[in-house]
Order: sequence, then structure tokens, then C-alpha cells
Amino acid sequence: MYDTGKENVRLIARGDIAQLTEEPYLRVHSSCIASEVFGARDCDCADQLDQSMRLIASEGTGIIIHLHQEGRGHGLSKKIKAVRTMEELGVDTAESFEILELDQDVRNYDSAISILSALGITKVKLISNNPRKKEQLEMSGIRVSEQRTYPIIRQENVDYLHSKNEKLGHKLPLENPGDTVGEIHFYHSVRSYGSFSNFSKHPVYLEGMIWPTSEHYYQSSKFNDEEIRGLIRRSSSPMAAKLLALENHDQQVSDWPKKKDAVMYQVLDAKFSQHPELGALLISTGKKRLVERPTKDDYWGEDEEGVGQNMLGKLLMQLRDRINSDT
Repeated sequence: MYDTGKENVRLIARGDIAQLTEEPYLRVHSSCIASEVFGARDCDCADQLDQSMRLIASEGTGIIIHLHQEGRGHGLSKKIKAVRTMEELGVDTAESFEILELDQDVRNYDSAISILSALGITKVKLISNNPRKKEQLEMSGIRVSEQRTYPIIRQENVDYLHSKNEKLGHKLPLENPGDTVGEIHFYHSVRSYGSFSNFSKHPVYLEGMIWPTSEHYYQSSKFNDEEIRGLIRRSSSPMAAKLLALENHDQQVSDWPKKKDAVMYQVLDAKFSQHPELGALLISTGKKRLVERPTKDDYWGEDEEGVGQNMLGKLLMQLRDRINSDT
């Protein structure tokens, strides 16, 4: 984190800020105390910040300029009034701004542009779906290529996300590519329907313990050795849990191939029942075929040509049918 000289402008960099790439990833992010601090789920602000940090971390270089611009630049007080108007009148964000006679977006990015100028940055990969942000940077002479963020669609924010596209001109990729043919494709835990992935950050409680993700539980179930199971449960990420299980492959239980589907269904059942919003999202898929794609695992998913057993998708559809029958 670097001191910009302004309390309301925060600068964070991955790696040495003096050694950024020629065209670094950039997120110019407007603050949202509700989601970023208190965990509100009816917008995508914290999701976008989290995705930006992940993308920059994986790239190994990039910067985030965090601006104190609540309520699209109107400030926290007017934002609170807008949210109250939405709740009382049953309107969306854009409509509440109209009722309160507020411009839809009065944010400016002059502070961010000044920082980029001071750093000598003339080209960026902008992590954003907001065309106004791109336009303002380009008007200052900065060359911009766009990097989309993929919203995590929840029951609480789906209408909000659609209103951003329809009324504010944002370019959120809300339509799942498989929707038109009666399918929903999922894979990455931070993209559309990513909560269906075993890697999504939804802890499960099984066997009297909390497992950070369903992948942690699934991988640990390959072993009887309690020490290995404990190490996997405490792994820093689902990928780390998977790699640790691979390292100990020679100690895996002999009947694992026969057990793995049942174990996967067990942890899916726990995940979707212990997180009611996930159960609601699963039911909302109706009769659509659920497909883990893209994937290099032709057992749990299938590739772009439809080759693979897609067992994870089948188990999710089986669980969906059971939840529907129970209700």
C-alpha cells in the first residue's frame, strides 16, 4: 500500500510499483462500505474487488486505486436514502436515484488519472465493465484494453446486476453461454454459477468439523489416516488440498473409485443445505442441464466438444430433483 497524500484515495500494488509491466492490470474501484466491510450481498462491489485482487495476484503485477466514492459519487448519506427508497417503493437503484432527483453517476477519476500520470503509465488493462470509466481514462490519453469481471449471481443481486446493464450501459456478462440451449455451464468459482464448483468459498460442517470448502472434504475422504486428513482440512486453498491428496496417492483407500460418487453427493448435500442461498440458486436453474465446463477432468466435467461424463453436473441435477421433491 502506498501513501497518495489523500485519505480518500488508496493505492495498492502487487510487486514493486516502480517495476510494473508496460501495460499493467488496473482496477479503479469506488468504495462500498456496505459490501466490503459489512458483507452486504445485494450488489457486486466486493465481488469485483476480490476478483481484481485475484487476477492481479495471479499476474504477479498490477495496481488497485481505491476511491472513496460511495453511491456512485453522491456520498454515503444519499446512498442510504437511495437504498431506503428502493426498499420502501420496490424500485431498482436507477429508479431510486430518479425519484431522489440524483444523477445516475457523478463519479470522476481525476485522482486515479493523476496517479497513473505520476507513475508514467500510458497503457492499462482495465478490470471493469463500466464504459464511463474506460472513456474517462481514454480522454486523458491513456490507452485502455478491457478485462471483464464475472459477477457472482445471487438471489439478492440478480435484479441489481441486470439494471446496471439495461439502465447504466454496463457490460456485465450475465447471460450464461449455455442458457440458450437449456444448459448452464459452470467452472471457475468466481464466475457465473461458480458457487456450483467444489472450489467455491462455502464451508461445510461434516463429521463434527468445519471444512473450508467441499473440495477439502472430498479430498480428505480418500484417506483413513487421520494425520493426512487433518493436513488436507487445514490446507490453505482447495487447490492445495487437491495437490496434497495427489502427493499421498499411495496411501489412498483401495475402494475409493467405488466410494467417490457417494462422497461427492454427501458433501454437495451438506453444502447446498447449509447455505440456503445456494439451494435457492440450484432450484432456480429449473430443468436446465448443469455442466462443469471447461475442464480437463473428463470424469467430473466435459470439454467444449461435450466429451466427458460430467458426473459433478449429474450429481447436482440429482440433488436438485431431490430438493424439489422434498418441497
